[in-house]
Amino acid sequence: MAENRLIEVRKCGQSIWMDFIRRSLMTSGKLQKLVRDGVMGMTSNPTIFGKAIGESNEYDSTIGEMLDLDATQIYEALAIEDIQAAADVLYAVYEGTQGEDGYVSLEVSPLLAYDTETTLNEARRLFATVNRPNVMIKIPGTPEGLPAIEEALAEGININVTLLFAVENYIEVAERYVRALERRLDAGLDVSQIASVASFFLSRIDTVVDNILESNMRSGRMRGEFTQTQRSLMGKAAIANAKLAYFHFQELFNSERFARLREAGARVQRPLWASTSTKNPNLPDTYYVDNLIGPYTVNTLPPQTVDAFKDHGTVAETITQALDDSRTVLKKLAEVGVRMDKVTQQLQSDGVEAFANDYRRLIDAVEGKRQVLLTGVMAKQDTVIAAYEYGIRETLARLEKDQIVARIWSKDPSVWKQEAAHQQLIADRLGWLDVARPDPSFYEPLYALRQEIETQGYTHALLLGMGGSSLAAEVMRQTFGVLPGFPDLMVLDTTDPQAIRLATETVDLDKTLFIVSTKSGGTIETFSLYKYYYSLVEEMHGTQAGDQFCAITDAGSALETSAREKNFKYIFLNPADIGGRYSVLSYFGLVPAAIMGLDLDALLLSAQQMATACDHNVAPSSNPAAWLGVLMGYLAQHGRDKVSLIASAQIDSFGLWAEQLIAESSGKEGRGIVPVAGVVPDDPRNFDDDQVFVYLRLDGPENDLDRKVDNLKLAGHPVMTLHLTDAYDLGGEFFRWELATAIAGHLQQINPFDQPNVGESKDNTKRLLKVLKERGSLPEDQPVLEEEGLKLYADAKTADTLRRVGEQRGFNDGALINLLLAHICLASSGDYIALMAYLAPTENHDRLLEAVRDELRHATMRAVTLGYGPRFLHSTGQLHKGGANNGVFIQITVENNEEILIPGEPYDFMTLKRAQAQGDLEALQSKNRRVVRFHLPEGSVSAGLERVLDAIKTAAAKKRGW
Repeated sequence: MAENRLIEVRKCGQSIWMDFIRRSLMTSGKLQKLVRDGVMGMTSNPTIFGKAIGESNEYDSTIGEMLDLDATQIYEALAIEDIQAAADVLYAVYEGTQGEDGYVSLEVSPLLAYDTETTLNEARRLFATVNRPNVMIKIPGTPEGLPAIEEALAEGININVTLLFAVENYIEVAERYVRALERRLDAGLDVSQIASVASFFLSRIDTVVDNILESNMRSGRMRGEFTQTQRSLMGKAAIANAKLAYFHFQELFNSERFARLREAGARVQRPLWASTSTKNPNLPDTYYVDNLIGPYTVNTLPPQTVDAFKDHGTVAETITQALDDSRTVLKKLAEVGVRMDKVTQQLQSDGVEAFANDYRRLIDAVEGKRQVLLTGVMAKQDTVIAAYEYGIRETLARLEKDQIVARIWSKDPSVWKQEAAHQQLIADRLGWLDVARPDPSFYEPLYALRQEIETQGYTHALLLGMGGSSLAAEVMRQTFGVLPGFPDLMVLDTTDPQAIRLATETVDLDKTLFIVSTKSGGTIETFSLYKYYYSLVEEMHGTQAGDQFCAITDAGSALETSAREKNFKYIFLNPADIGGRYSVLSYFGLVPAAIMGLDLDALLLSAQQMATACDHNVAPSSNPAAWLGVLMGYLAQHGRDKVSLIASAQIDSFGLWAEQLIAESSGKEGRGIVPVAGVVPDDPRNFDDDQVFVYLRLDGPENDLDRKVDNLKLAGHPVMTLHLTDAYDLGGEFFRWELATAIAGHLQQINPFDQPNVGESKDNTKRLLKVLKERGSLPEDQPVLEEEGLKLYADAKTADTLRRVGEQRGFNDGALINLLLAHICLASSGDYIALMAYLAPTENHDRLLEAVRDELRHATMRAVTLGYGPRFLHSTGQLHKGGANNGVFIQITVENNEEILIPGEPYDFMTLKRAQAQGDLEALQSKNRRVVRFHLPEGSVSAGLERVLDAIKTAAAKKRGW
């Protein structure tokens, strides 16, 4: 049978304890196995408990039964249960060694390290509460702790004296132990049942001393005074220090003074070697075990060092060896300027502070767990991630180690970038964290607005905005519809003249509130719409036109100036440090919600509960946003860079908002996550293995969508399901996805708060409009092909590629269908297809475009996105140009000469839309994207779309037939 070093080392008089505790150790039977393998006791501290409670779900059910307690009370209850359970397992060791071993330690709050009386009272209380003979209470050996240690021992409390670094401090502690036993003996009390260890810390000493030596050697080299002596001393201080302490241990406990106590049955206070994991990679991993083995000692090891020593440690009595060498080491350290008294004094002070900070973090983590369980958010999500589980959990652990969530909440821009320019921009875009839980005064104008709107008699509210200023309102309108007593909110985020005409015909201009929403105050689409509708109202009401207008913008913007000049009825100035796509829970999203008459309390409560569940003190493994962020970021790094959004019918429009958030945040520096909104999960075989699915499910009976999502899981696709109690839970989802996207951005190592490529299309549009002003018309390209009025445009390089692919595939007659088929064939595995429709967003166009989308997906198995222009320029447009070159783009435009003039401009809305489509096409071409443009003939747009659909169906059928 192989030697068990954990057991063999007992022959040298040493006991191995484990510096670790976790509930599953006891519940799984692992501690019993460790005891059989030779572990003789356990120690704990706030750091260990913090990891156990904060980074696992082992304690969730118990915490869930104590939600009416505060975090400190919960922690103590959990810790005491674990200590009692461990003590019960270790009791057999305690009995078998006649009380020599089998102990488990529980620490008095480190916050009391400098308070003698309170420390003593806590030691009494904890010892009585745990109520086990084999428990030790840990008290630090600070000057204030020493009297409490002596008094507790005199009262019969087992004590583990912790945070000892200096030999002198150890001698003081040992003296206190002996004196306490003498007091008991003199009082006629039993001394045979008292147990104590003195925890002498090791690796931390070497870390500090070696740093000093390194510094000395660097400065020595500069002065030409380098000596080998300093290098030879590295890694020697802690062992030498411990051996000298052990020498004093032998002196005291072999003295005549202690003989009287020994005869009365007293035990020695054993030295316990702590901080024994090797920090220096140049030293063996069992370094602080092998060199300190001897009688009446304890070595407390973290689990990895227990395994290492069991596997390849050296069993031999070493602690009394080379004592003179140890004295020489300490002498030489003094000669080269290392003041061990200063080092150990600082280490104890730092150790107290470190344990205090860990204790604070522990309580913070427990409070985080408590809040998560109170909100119930984590219970409302489930994830099937199959082969990716290990990597995702490892990534969550890395987020915890690097404190990423806490650093995001503290607005640390280095989470994403190190460059100063990036960091300044990021720091100016983190206000969305504040509006998740702002001062109540932030909401007061919203409640007043809602109340006033209900009395004004508006039939409609028409929101004029783009991207982050409009998409949240669009989601809320599609989700909640029209509420009794409040206006019908319509969102106009287009320059399409047909859409503008339809909106104008739908509303009663005299009873409509116009909401002009733009962060910058100068967005060309929004400002053009504002000028148009203001002119219409001005024709009716003259200088009173402003009474029908509401502005949402940043302070100091051109819109604020105009709104004040024209006496807008409402002006909402949003915090400037919130970017557009992160602004849903600010005035940009909440003002439209108030005007619609939504239940603001319900919406905001959901958001606040989610923010609480995702707070800085919630470990990533229990943090809903961290889970989603890691799911997106980690899987994108492993080939699944398409996030396909599935949702219950009422909340299906949520994808429109999430699409912008994810695409514009992540699509840059040649990488990106591709959001795919409105996915219908029919046959799992229609989806390539580059997708991850997120299902937002409204509570209710099982339905056909559930079955389809289950089929995706069975097919091996990763799926996260988010359960919403009702539609107002969208408030929480808005915040979850914002924070998750920020976390995914960290994993991608990009800045998720800029949009560097959005300006390219805008600049092209400005240039084209300048040409228009100079020449009277926009420049026109020649189509590659025209069939019955349907035109196909592509640059020369793309046209040559399509012809070459056609020849390779055997369809080289140059017909429209075959060129389209060739373009579809460019979408390889890992690519996506983007439909970009510069059309009016009508129900009929929706239906036809969705049919085109379905045909493309069925034919190619590729993710297919669909966006209306120019809306998508403020959404997925950043991804298209700044992300990876894995998109195959189909732009659809229409020959529509419907004229709606823009006041003050030499062009109309149709011309502006053409310039935007052409500008975006040129931007894509400049990035060498695979893009073609279909231009529909004048007349019925629907008829043109039907022709494109028929062409794609024919091309798709050919492709499937290969």
